[in-house]
Amino acid sequence: MRRDQQKCSPRLIGISHVRKRNCAFTIAELLVSIAVLVVLVLLVSRLFSSAATVTTSGNKRMDAEAQIRPLFERMAVDFSQMMRRSDLDFFGKNTAAPNSAGGSMTGNDQIAFYSSVIGYYPSSGSQSPISLIAYRVNGENKLERVAKGLLWNGVSPTSTPVVFLPSTIAGSWASATDLTAAPTPDPDTELIAPYVFRFEYYYLLKNGSLTVTPWDTSAGHSSVSGLQDVAAVSVCIAAIDPKSRVLVSDSQLTTLAGRLSDFAISMRPGDLLTQWQAALDATTDIPRPSVSAVRIYERYFYLLPK
Repeated sequence: MRRDQQKCSPRLIGISHVRKRNCAFTIAELLVSIAVLVVLVLLVSRLFSSAATVTTSGNKRMDAEAQIRPLFERMAVDFSQMMRRSDLDFFGKNTAAPNSAGGSMTGNDQIAFYSSVIGYYPSSGSQSPISLIAYRVNGENKLERVAKGLLWNGVSPTSTPVVFLPSTIAGSWASATDLTAAPTPDPDTELIAPYVFRFEYYYLLKNGSLTVTPWDTSAGHSSVSGLQDVAAVSVCIAAIDPKSRVLVSDSQLTTLAGRLSDFAISMRPGDLLTQWQAALDATTDIPRPSVSAVRIYERYFYLLPK
């Protein structure tokens, strides 16, 4: 009897209730726990969002560079194997008679020259090791490369071989220097960089100056003469990745390309890309994600000494 009374005594029952109350959470504790949980969820979500943004930006950069790398490698070969003879024509920025007249070339530039590389040859005839190479941005804002494989002189009555001055590239292959000339499209043309929409270049002379004229006027020269004064051709391009290109119309891309200025002789190395980046940063009438995805590049292609 005494044991049962001890078990059911009011004192023991009160202690039991106190312990149960001490093991429960108060409303304040629950609110604090929920607040901490919300903060942790927000931090984790921001972390994943930032990681996704960085990953997307990195993927866009890799997509853009995936087309730039083979383009520059192809250009390096074409320029290094350029035929630099005073009796051969060269079509470029500010070239003039007796060479093909290139003019100032406002906006996207064009260039055409002979090079010891493989091109698209006619189906028959004895192939020479020389090809006519040209680079330009077409009407669809895509960089294309012309590679006309040439036959030896006197092999074919229909296929034009290598021609010497005063015969010019523009006069012999109008489609290589004029996008509107027949045949359109040129069968010897390839889209070498379909997401490059701006193409600009200038000349580095052997005296160290940067210019838009392919000869040294300070030395008294007034013609191309086989690019005797040119040490390198500096190429500047602007490209957009494939995913961002979908968000921009052709007219918007043309407008954007027009805002990227031409090279001026007052510029120093790097000034052109700085101006291009400033123009991109100031663009507000084109979707910002697409504009921020535009990548700009510059590379010097040195010519082999004569």
